[in-house]
Amino acid sequence: MRCLLRCAASAALVLLAACSGGGDGTSSGGAGIVVNSLFDSATPPSGTVTLRSALATAAPGQVIRFDRSLDGGTVALSIVADEHTRLKGEVMGIRDEPSGPVSYLVGWFDRDYGRSALVARKNVVIDASDLPSGITLAWTGGAPARVLAVEGNLTLINVDVTGGHSVTERLAVVNPDDQPWTLARGGAVAVWGVARLQDCRLYDNHVEGDFDSSRDRGAFGGAVYADIVDMQRCVVSGNSALGGGAAGGGIYSVGGAGNARTLSTIDQSSVSGNAIRGLFAYGGGIYSDGGGIGKSNTLRVTNTTVARNLAEPAATLPPFLLTMGYWRGGGLYMSNGYMELQAVTVVENAVRGRARTDSLGRRNLAGGIAATVGNAHAVERMTVSHSIVAGNTVTEIGGPTYPHDLFTGSLMHFLSDGYNRFGQLDFSQILVPVGERAWQSLSRRHYPKAGDQAGVALADVVDLGAGVTTDPTITSVGVAAGDAVPLHYRPAGTALAQLPPGAYRVDNVLAEYEASQGATDDFLAIVLARVERQYGLTGFAAAFRADFEAFLQAVDVDAAAPGLQPYLDPSGTPILTLAATHFFGPAQTWPRELYNHPYIEFWHRLDAALAQAAIPGFGPELLGDAAWQSLFSTGALAENPSLRTIVWIERGPTVSRLPVDQLGTTRSPLAPADIGAIEAP
Repeated sequence: MRCLLRCAASAALVLLAACSGGGDGTSSGGAGIVVNSLFDSATPPSGTVTLRSALATAAPGQVIRFDRSLDGGTVALSIVADEHTRLKGEVMGIRDEPSGPVSYLVGWFDRDYGRSALVARKNVVIDASDLPSGITLAWTGGAPARVLAVEGNLTLINVDVTGGHSVTERLAVVNPDDQPWTLARGGAVAVWGVARLQDCRLYDNHVEGDFDSSRDRGAFGGAVYADIVDMQRCVVSGNSALGGGAAGGGIYSVGGAGNARTLSTIDQSSVSGNAIRGLFAYGGGIYSDGGGIGKSNTLRVTNTTVARNLAEPAATLPPFLLTMGYWRGGGLYMSNGYMELQAVTVVENAVRGRARTDSLGRRNLAGGIAATVGNAHAVERMTVSHSIVAGNTVTEIGGPTYPHDLFTGSLMHFLSDGYNRFGQLDFSQILVPVGERAWQSLSRRHYPKAGDQAGVALADVVDLGAGVTTDPTITSVGVAAGDAVPLHYRPAGTALAQLPPGAYRVDNVLAEYEASQGATDDFLAIVLARVERQYGLTGFAAAFRADFEAFLQAVDVDAAAPGLQPYLDPSGTPILTLAATHFFGPAQTWPRELYNHPYIEFWHRLDAALAQAAIPGFGPELLGDAAWQSLFSTGALAENPSLRTIVWIERGPTVSRLPVDQLGTTRSPLAPADIGAIEAP
């Protein structure tokens, strides 16, 4: 297995290691230190160099290598370097708002991460590319500990990391603001800097957090917790995160909270058989925080398989707490910023939990890929191309299991760059259309594009028999627990020979509208009338208006007050009719303001009505680019000349397929290529 991932790149890695010394300080060049013993000692005998002693004496960025006699060996770590490892971590606060409690970021401060076997406060490079079978770092000590913590940049090449177990422990509290528990983060590696991992396997690592109420003590990153993640040709499998809040069963990318870089990457890798278990659990395989609250950084995942990861409740939770929980993103989850997925295979991930729906129709369960749903704008954009996202499921405790492959959450925009194979797409909570001038946000669902298909069955796009390659040395703790983890899936059926040889361009429809000062804004009524006329839905507008106004007149936003308490606009006037329903702002936090809830409800109900109408040509996107382009064009509206729409085509950049696949196989430049992470042989 190791050779499948590594041998093809070994020569390039040796050259890279020899020539490294780039401007980010990862490597200082010059002579490296050669470890010549697998023994774990900080003070070895003269002439013996252990990993622990090398880490202590290496200059910042100095390369640590291994004697060839150690090829395939295991450094069995049994010494705790630091009982109270200090790394940066978020501190959150809670404030009450009319729509309910809202968390906010106080800042990033030094926090206690508990035990670590190895600790460094400098740039670290551990390079085993000279060893055909690499080297393994394994925690074997008595007390639980993560394997390695670095304050600085970390580079690992051809290194396996296993056995890490970061478990929260109670701390003495003197002041109310003191940290009450250590942080369980990064069972294998915790890095406050850039974590560059090449040709590594990180497996059987675990984090266990506390279950006290908190927004800043989550159990994050079963294997990897890092500010910036740069991963290539790695396997991250069989890891887990457990806690009241748990995220990133395999990988947790903060995304650049303390770094000038704004891009994290995962390429040519497998993230499979990981699990998160908690009351609030997000990202069974991968969690992207986009740089944290207030930032909009990017996670880019390419040529990667994300499979059989699981998000579910912790087994110890009492039944009454299950009614409060959230479980989303069995495979991947994004909470801020941007996510870009190209040539990925996201399959057979699962979410399980107690189902519920809030007053805005927001579900607490979401399947394979999910974006956050919040009371304030948080996630900018998700872009998917050349990918298979199918066969992912949600199981409601005491209820059904159903397909749920991609949930857009409260994204600003969802973009397809074409040639995807989706199972079930759920656009139900994407931010509703807003016509504000310069927002370009009436059309947010930029789907479908060339070559896209939705509603596909997994067996129609991948070979679920001999086409699933597994690693028998790593056991899943997620879906199919106890089985060997999958590494990749061979495409089949309608995923074969689909990508064009050359580059192509993807265009998107952008739209907005403006009202003259003092004009009556009846845009919502005009939308209903045009939908009725465009799609031949006789009586649609009147029936929808009657149903919507019945809803508004039955709303009670304060059950404790006598009588019905309706939604009120910013001036205090009840919102009881379609004509009184508007977007009121403000720009950044409008989704959480109660006076905007009628406007949000209008669009959600319109989605439901259009889906029920089963309009020919409509897919899961409903009001996507094609619909907005057919309903409106640039100019004053005939129904109300005081309103003017602006609709245009954004000429997107050209899109090209990636030159190689997950296994390093070249995608022929002369023939159609396959969809997903690997090319069929």
